[in-house]
Amino acid sequence: MMHQSLSTFSPTYLPSRFRLLAILGNSQGINLTEDEQSLKNLPYVEIEWLKEPSRQELHSMLHRKKWDILFFAGHSSSEEDLTTGNIAINSQNSLNLHQFKHTLRDVQQNGLKLAIFNSCDGLGLANALVDLRIPYIIVMREPVPDQVAQNFLQFFLESFSTGISLYKAFRQARKKLESLEYPGAIQIPVIVQHPTAQPLIWPQYQPSRVEQFVTLILKQYLRITLTTVLLVGLVTSVFILSPYSEFLCEPIGNCNTRVMEHRITKTLGQVNNLNDAAQSIAEIEEAKKILNSIADKINTLSPENEVYIAYINMNNKLYNRLGKENNNQQLLTEATKVAQKAIDDINQYSTVDEMKFAVTQLRKSTVKLQEITSKSLFNNRSKKLQQKYEEKIKDFNKQIEDKCKYRGHWQPKC
Repeated sequence: MMHQSLSTFSPTYLPSRFRLLAILGNSQGINLTEDEQSLKNLPYVEIEWLKEPSRQELHSMLHRKKWDILFFAGHSSSEEDLTTGNIAINSQNSLNLHQFKHTLRDVQQNGLKLAIFNSCDGLGLANALVDLRIPYIIVMREPVPDQVAQNFLQFFLESFSTGISLYKAFRQARKKLESLEYPGAIQIPVIVQHPTAQPLIWPQYQPSRVEQFVTLILKQYLRITLTTVLLVGLVTSVFILSPYSEFLCEPIGNCNTRVMEHRITKTLGQVNNLNDAAQSIAEIEEAKKILNSIADKINTLSPENEVYIAYINMNNKLYNRLGKENNNQQLLTEATKVAQKAIDDINQYSTVDEMKFAVTQLRKSTVKLQEITSKSLFNNRSKKLQQKYEEKIKDFNKQIEDKCKYRGHWQPKC
């Protein structure tokens, strides 16, 4: 019984007829019809639609009602440093979320529980919103094909609307993306959960006030009974001679806090070990998932508590590392794409100027890859690619030298 949690599990239910604001931005080159249909199929929801709104129309609609869910589909992008991002609200205008931060903070304070951006390159969007205390934010970490974005939204909403928790629905939807013929699709959707967020549940059957009152009384009775049994066991046991002697606290009122601190500290150690041993972004995300599982317990401690501070530091550490590794992954992908195109464009008929251009592109890619530090998950791959491109540069330079020795009338001056 020593390891039984004393915290109360209290999920947040969306209202029986909640409000969702659906913003459909610039749709040039993409198909938003499937997203629109997925939303229309949802039960227990009142949806307001904004299609390619102006900045003023969007501002007015956000303040007009209290929104439970904010949804955006269209084009978006992140700034290079991933601190913020832009959404294309119509074919002419893009909106930087930093410029709209005060409005979005008002929306959060009026009850916003979930923001979904089913659009490309959304890590900057999540970073811009993370300090607004929005309980849940869902974005796409990189440019996403129509099929992946549409299927994820369909899978997620179908699962979430059955009454399971939002986080579980998110995991199920990502897992279903494995069936798509698109490498790495499962890693594209990302969820950002505020440390104080409670599990979010789609409205189903709502108990009456009498039933809620009876349930509350029973929970309080069970909690008091469990606490009493634990405290009596702590005081009367022979823990002085056991590894659990740390729980013999004085005065007795501090025991609950000590037990909770021990449980959280143990989980923090597990998370730290997983983070240190991580060999992929998915493993870092798994460590973050375990850390999020104790978010409700943190609220029982004061902000000055050392364990509380350790939790916040670990949360920031994982969040920052995920941001850097996602940035490194994107950098690696872009550099590899440029270098591979330069290599593929060269053949036996290539001119000296074409080969010199290829050498320039390979050098640019090599310099870009050097930005990936030795502590990154992608360092070894970056080093191998740098070595490969250096060898290609030497090979191309040798071919340039040979061509210049036997220059034909068509060959530019070397």
